[in-house]
Amino acid sequence: MLFAQQPILRRFWYALMPTAHLDDSPKPFTLLGEPLILFKGVDGKPIALQDRCCHHTAKLSKGFVENGNIVCGYHSWTYDATGSCVRIPQNPEGNIPAGAKVKSYHRDDQYGYVWVALEDPLQPIPPSPRTAPATAASSSSTRPGRPARCASWKTPSTPRTSTSYTKPPSA
Repeated sequence: MLFAQQPILRRFWYALMPTAHLDDSPKPFTLLGEPLILFKGVDGKPIALQDRCCHHTAKLSKGFVENGNIVCGYHSWTYDATGSCVRIPQNPEGNIPAGAKVKSYHRDDQYGYVWVALEDPLQPIPPSPRTAPATAASSSSTRPGRPARCASWKTPSTPRTSTSYTKPPSA
């Protein structure tokens, strides 16, 4: 089994790209072999869906975003943030089949990046070192911008003396 096919990896968060990259158009991305489409919803938050229209399996990434929904470029089926089809232009009565949906993935916007987990995440997104509260070890640094010494690091008890090299006597 390939490393990327380990089922446990689907339950971790992955930072995929800066959120600002989604401002102009939807972006395709492959995560652990799974084709995704990333775009921004009407509220500006990222959305991650399977990059496959359920109608004719066209890539949703070839479509466009309209009112926070992704519109397939092939027959214009429209999907919301949950992956449910909300509009089929060829169906004037508006009846949408119950199975007309694509996979939706866990997603979040933190630290300026789009984060995605393919299945229920094991833990929340880890805190950024820049936003984590200062600890006693990190606040004991003597100079700003320099990390504190590790607690297990020991200074020599006797000062080091320089040893000079002397050439052995020639025979």
